[in-house]
Formats: sequence, structure tokens, C-alpha cells
Amino acid sequence: MSKEIIGKYVAIFGLLLFWAPLWGIVDSYLIMSSSFQEITLFGENKPEISKEEMSSAALSTILGLFLSLVAICLLTLSVVGLNYRTRWLFWVLIIYSALLLFIFPVGTFVGLVVLVSLVLSRKKFGFSGDVT
Repeated sequence: MSKEIIGKYVAIFGLLLFWAPLWGIVDSYLIMSSSFQEITLFGENKPEISKEEMSSAALSTILGLFLSLVAICLLTLSVVGLNYRTRWLFWVLIIYSALLLFIFPVGTFVGLVVLVSLVLSRKKFGFSGDVT
């Protein structure tokens, strides 16, 4: 396989893994909402939230954040290590880094760094002039 094909598949896999934190948060929300429904059903005197439900809610969030770090590493490997730089990947990375700006404080820092580095290296992605 050529370097470009491997870079394409690594980039696509990294883009899919980038949504892992969202799924982790959704899973945590579903677990916690079922726990709070149990509290409502059984009354406030005997809250029956198990430790296993709380730990699984925290674990799904942590796993989602870990997988997003793996996604960032895969995208970096694809763009920097395998030199896979296409226009569609450039725009997807711009959108993802703009979304990262809303995850304060670490996501904001990472989003700004990625946005600045993408804009400064836009010629490597096939843009001849200014990005409009």
C-alpha cells in the first residue's frame, strides 16, 4: 500500500474516533438519568444509586476523552508523518478545531493551536493563495 492510502485510512479512522467524547458524555447522561429516575421512584429517603452506576458513568466519560487523544494523535500522524494533506481534510480539521474552542480550558488551547497551525500551513494542503 502506498503512503497516501495509509494516510487516508488513518485520517478517516482518526476523524471517527474524534466523536468518542460525545458518545462518552451521552452514555454518562443516560446512566445518570436512569439513576435519578430510580431516586424519583423510590423517594428521597432511600436513594439507591449504586457505586457501579456512578463508576460506569465516570468511566465512559474518561474513555471518551482518552479516545479523543488517540484521535488527535492519529490525525497528527496522518498529516505530519504520512504527509496526507488534502483540501477536504483541511476543512474538516478547521471545523473540528473550531468545535474544540468550546471545550474550556484545554480544548480552547488545543483548538487555537490547531487553527493557527492550519492557517499557517494552508499552502501544504494545496491552497495557492489566501483561504477565502
